Amino acid sequence: MKNAEAVAEFIKKAQTTDFPPEVIEAAKRALTDWVCVSIGGSAEPVTLYTAKAVASWAGPGQAFLLSGGQTTPAAAAMINGTAGHALDYDDTHVRSVTHIGSPTIAAAMALASHQGLKEGEVLAAIIAGYETAARIGRGLGQPTNMRGFHATGIFGSFGATAAAAVLAKLSPNAVKNALGLTATQVSGLTASFGSMAKPFHAGKAAFNGVLAAEMAAAGFEARTDLIEPKSGLNQALFPDGSHHITELNFSDGWEINQNTFKPYAACLLTHAVIDGARSLAKATDCREIKQIRLYVGEPAIRLAGIQQPETPLQGKFSLAFCVALGLSGYGASESDFALARISDPNLKRVMGRVRLMPETSLADTSSRVEVEFIDGKNLVAEVPVALGNPENPMSDKDMWNKFEPLVRPRLGPNTEKLFDCLSSFERHGSMSRAVSLITERRN
Repeated sequence: MKNAEAVAEFIKKAQTTDFPPEVIEAAKRALTDWVCVSIGGSAEPVTLYTAKAVASWAGPGQAFLLSGGQTTPAAAAMINGTAGHALDYDDTHVRSVTHIGSPTIAAAMALASHQGLKEGEVLAAIIAGYETAARIGRGLGQPTNMRGFHATGIFGSFGATAAAAVLAKLSPNAVKNALGLTATQVSGLTASFGSMAKPFHAGKAAFNGVLAAEMAAAGFEARTDLIEPKSGLNQALFPDGSHHITELNFSDGWEINQNTFKPYAACLLTHAVIDGARSLAKATDCREIKQIRLYVGEPAIRLAGIQQPETPLQGKFSLAFCVALGLSGYGASESDFALARISDPNLKRVMGRVRLMPETSLADTSSRVEVEFIDGKNLVAEVPVALGNPENPMSDKDMWNKFEPLVRPRLGPNTEKLFDCLSSFERHGSMSRAVSLITERRN
């Protein structure tokens, strides 16, 4: 049980460890990103329907809801975690192809607000969640997705569990039981991409983590060997033995520093294409396009290959629609994934010119966009690494440009206050102030 023991030991240390400054900064950036996309997604139908269903549980609790009010930690984690992924605008850890932030931070904030915990404890929980989820899923995210299981629903559950375990101060033995209980709950199908069920995967992962920690604290016993190499979870995901959970090592660097943030409100596999298309937009203007060839990795075609999307959600998983947005000068922000854009005849005409070209040599964060015109001339954009990845990170200004339009419609003049609060979250009182600002209605 080396893996379970490694996680348990790391969580024990996380309860008392002072983390390096750059790791704290990465945790604050992840928190800032989650807050803005969650506020942006809090009024989406998928979030409202989830909240309506969960309301019948009517359990007592002080865990805050993004929409206002309080409930139990597990219920808040599910609702807020779903909101975080509702726009498909949340962060992605590329090595595990997992949206770690929505399940992990939703679980951490639910328990922290319920228990009145402090900023350092919240940041430690976030760090533990990222490090755990990333290591269990490292190298397995894309193979998991290609087999039809959603990596976020699988590995995100472990991030939420680790965060909850830190805040619940679980003993090492309880952590092992929580991990076993998490492993037997993981779920999510990639066939749900483009529907409300995909963001629910993140909410359910947050719920799984809180529930696992609470049950382990209550004495629940589970199999404790399910995350070992070639064991239960591995056998279920890869019965042919083609891939394996590795032996976990928490001393080989910080995975939270390898996190990717989205500048565009679409599936991460579309981002390199959007970068390329936007770089060609001015040169394409007023010229008749004959064909657009998008050279991308095969996973992008499989998971984001909807050729003619009919809904905004489907548009987020359409390379054709995303390249049409970019070539037409749109920024691919949340407001661009709207029915008016999906039904725009000009964008539809551009989409009809797109050909998807699988290229095994290209990474998930890379693309080549070739535009051929009727006059015989061509334009080419090579994108080695899309904006938002650790090798091509978003700046503070980029993050503000993402944060402001998502938050201001809800918070109005408090938008800047919240951004500053999250940017200096290690300061005493930031937790209560952030929750107060988030839940105070301004519209």
